[in-house]
Amino acid sequence: MVWSGVVLGALAAAAALTTAVTRWTQKPPAGAPVPTAQNLRSMGPAPDFTLRSFTGSTIALSAYRGKPVVLNYWASWCVPCREEMPNLERAWREFRDRGVVVLGVNVADDYDDAALFLRKLAITYPNVFDPEQTRLNTYGVAGLPTTFFVDSQMRLRDEVPGGYVGPDGYQRLHRQIMALLRL
Repeated sequence: MVWSGVVLGALAAAAALTTAVTRWTQKPPAGAPVPTAQNLRSMGPAPDFTLRSFTGSTIALSAYRGKPVVLNYWASWCVPCREEMPNLERAWREFRDRGVVVLGVNVADDYDDAALFLRKLAITYPNVFDPEQTRLNTYGVAGLPTTFFVDSQMRLRDEVPGGYVGPDGYQRLHRQIMALLRL
């Protein structure tokens, strides 16, 4: 009797997770607005933080004042995160000369697993480790991956849960960054 309750609970949790991941990774509906400077709404100031990077130094979000920031929450065990990271790396390489910063925030993970994950994927943009998940909670992240767009004045401009995956993932990310640059 107890085992049937455990099994039913596990099945319910798996169904909820599958539904959430499917919702987060679906393409926007046809006719959905393309991000532009006019429709990137201000969501208020981006909460500052200082966390340890995977290179050993500390990084403060406020150190990037004056630059647009693509702030991405991820974990090494997250399949959509793994699919999205090459697109974020490509954006970093394309836009860093224009002042755009891509900053990854690793959460709900083991530090060594996350560091190995970054090395295996040859990720060069800065990443920090949030072991207590304080930033995850402050930003209200409900699922991984989630990306925030922060303007050069450190205002949150958009939140995109689910990641930039699939064949058009990079194009959607590119459009979002271009809109952020026009602010």
